[in-house]
This record gives sequence, C-alpha cells and structure tokens, in this order.
Amino acid sequence: MTCLTSLPRPLGVGDVVTFDFPYPDGGSKTRACLVLHADPDTGELIVAYGTSSLGLRGHPEHALILREPGVLAQTGLHRPTRFQLDRRIRVAPGDPRFCVSQRCGTARLGRLPAWLRLQLPDRHARLHRHSLSAERAGIHPLIGQAPTRAGRRTLFRPRRPHSAEARAALRVRT
Repeated sequence: MTCLTSLPRPLGVGDVVTFDFPYPDGGSKTRACLVLHADPDTGELIVAYGTSSLGLRGHPEHALILREPGVLAQTGLHRPTRFQLDRRIRVAPGDPRFCVSQRCGTARLGRLPAWLRLQLPDRHARLHRHSLSAERAGIHPLIGQAPTRAGRRTLFRPRRPHSAEARAALRVRT
C-alpha cells in the first residue's frame, strides 16, 4: 500500500479507511478503521481501530460490529469487522498513515449507511474524554480491565486451597 497525499473528496465521519494504526508498544499495522469524528475546531479526524476479531474484550459498549452482507458491501469490507470506538487516534486529514488500498485505489474503502452514521456523534460523546495530545498519541484502553470507580479500594485476596490437605498444610506453616 502507498500512503495518502490527496483524495477526490475529503474524508468524513462514517468513512471506512485503510490506516496504519499504531500499537501501544510502538509497532503498527495497516487495517480497516472508521472515521468516528471530525473536530471542527482543529480540523482533525478521530480514527477508531478496526479488527476482524469479533471477540468482545475490553469495553463491549464501545464496539460497533458490522456483520450484514449489505453493510459490508457498502463499507468495502470483505469480512465481519468490529470497530472498537474507545481505541482511537486523532490525526490530520492528510496524515501519511492513511494508506491507499490497491483494491479500490484510495484510502477510503467505503462508507457506513446513513442510519449507522447518525449514531456516531452520540457514541463518540459517550467515550471517556482525553486531552488532545493524548488522543494524538493514541488511546489504547487496557483489555479486560474495567475502569475502577473513584474511592473504591481493590484488595488482592489469595485463593483459598480446595483440598483439605492443602488447607491443613497452610495451617501448619503459619
């Protein structure tokens, strides 16, 4: 894939694009991603992570899963895809990480149907807010860990042995 320099039509909310999405440890992978939000103040786009792995780890309330054949065709996707909206990055519309797909000759693979595009502003508004600089670096929520509530202590309690012999052995040592 080659990198994007210009498009016939600017990218917009609801566009499915090929993007070189960064990993938190420094690597990256070119994948189908979703333009979640266009910031009118900065002119930047918020791009959400896409994967064909449909397992709902992390925060399933922030997942947008596309499975229907008609929707997949309209978005330019060839397999069911999960867009994890809370895993995102803020970029300029001309960012070189937008990559031209050999299949369609542009970074834009397709577009969500109107009924799904209309849901995106509300879904974006429900995401946890971060600073602009944090979003530009990329937001990568921890998988499998729900955010802790303020003021709630989490204590580690060792597992209790299942067998009577193991419990007796613990009593002897203490």
